[in-house]
Parts: sequence; C-alpha cells; structure tokens
Amino acid sequence: MNSESRTPTSAQVIAAIARREITLAMRRRLVKLLFLGNLLPPLVMGVILVVNTLVRGAGIENLEWDPLARLLQIQIAPVLFLALGIGTPLVARDRREDVLFLYATRPVTPWSYTAGKMLAVAVPALALLVIPAILIAILRMGLKADFGLLDSITLITKVVLVAVLVACGYSGVSVGPSAATKKARWALLLALMCFVIPSVASDIIWGHHGYALDPGQASEDVISALFDNDNVSQGVVGAFALVVWGVLGSFVTATRIRREMIP
Repeated sequence: MNSESRTPTSAQVIAAIARREITLAMRRRLVKLLFLGNLLPPLVMGVILVVNTLVRGAGIENLEWDPLARLLQIQIAPVLFLALGIGTPLVARDRREDVLFLYATRPVTPWSYTAGKMLAVAVPALALLVIPAILIAILRMGLKADFGLLDSITLITKVVLVAVLVACGYSGVSVGPSAATKKARWALLLALMCFVIPSVASDIIWGHHGYALDPGQASEDVISALFDNDNVSQGVVGAFALVVWGVLGSFVTATRIRREMIP
C-alpha cells in the first residue's frame, strides 16, 4: 500500500477534529449538566400533553397549545450556553498554545480545520434540539388519535430544519470570535456582542417588530414562522441571518488559520 492510499480524506480529517473536540467537551461539567437538563423539558411537555389528552377525553374544550414550538423556544437558551461554552475556547486555545503548526505538518487544510471546529459545536447543538423534540413528537403521536405518522414526520422535519439553521449560526458566532483572539474570555465577549449589537441596530432601524439580525432573535423568528405560521417573512430573514452568521464565522476562522498555520 503506497503513502497516497493512506492519506486521509478531507471528510475523515474534519470528522477526526470534530470527534476529538466533542470528546473533550463532554468531559466538562457544564456540558454534562446541559445534556442532563435536556431531559427535563420533554418530561414537562409530556406531562402537559397527557393533561391535554385527559381534558379532551373529559369532553372539555381542547387546550390550543403547541408543546413542540414552546420546547424549541425553551431549548434555544441551553443551546446558546453550549455553543459559547464549547466554541469560544476552540481556536483561541490552539492559537494561545501555538499548536497550529502541528496541523500544518499533517494533511489538514485551513478549511478542514475550520469545518472540524464548527462541527464540534454544531453536532451537540443539534442534539440538544432534535433529541427532545423527537421524543415529544413520538409521545404526541401515541396520545393523540388524530396525530399520525405523517404529522410526526412533518414536525420532525421542521425541527431538524430549525436545528440545522441554529447550529450553523451559533457555531459561526462562537468559533469565529474564537479565531479573532488568543483568549477565550475575549472570544466570549466578542460572541456576546454579536448578539447585542445587531439587536440594537435592528431596533433602531425597524423598531421592536422589525427583522432580526442577531442569532438569538433570528432563531425565535424561524420557530414562529415554521410552527405558528406567524411572520413568515421575518422567519425567512431569520433563516438567512443564521446562515450568514455561520458563513461569516467560518470565513473569519479559515482566514485567520491560513495566516498562522505555517509548519
């Protein structure tokens, strides 16, 4: 077997970087607490679903309330904490410890490095949103006779779409600032500014009911548009904003790494 056949592909390099960072992150107490706390919302929503079913069975008017949409809105907060906790130290730590040259001596390009780091944030964020939502959808299908398999698939598809957009935006807004500094605390401050400054700018330009530019409000607009059919145009803008944050974060990271990844 020649040396070329043993050279890992870009996908393998990206997966290896992401897997290493996720493994290290899962050893941290904060990440463990977030995932343990992730079990509480579906339990609460499940109890509410059971109560709603009992109310309907007793002939009382149905409670018009969508637990899945509310669950996603609640889960946005721990996803934010998780993304900032994992993402802001990632590149800053490598820059501070001057280990980027080690990546340069291996088949790692700036873009594969960037993709691996962002994937290390995106995968846990996806899990925090998708897993409890799937549990709620399954429970809902079992409790409601008029809620079938197709309805569950539709809801889960919407959840996955929300999760992908949120994971993209939040990974970009956490890893990008991490590449801009060698200290995690400054990266955290920069990331928080990405949530505050665009929000203030949006309020100045459009008022309190205008289009969202920050990742937090953009996530809420996407959820409202998909599950409540409310302000669809704002949901589209929110989805676009999350993608832009993801692309911007990856561009900033790759540009910085390309300058410093010198063997």
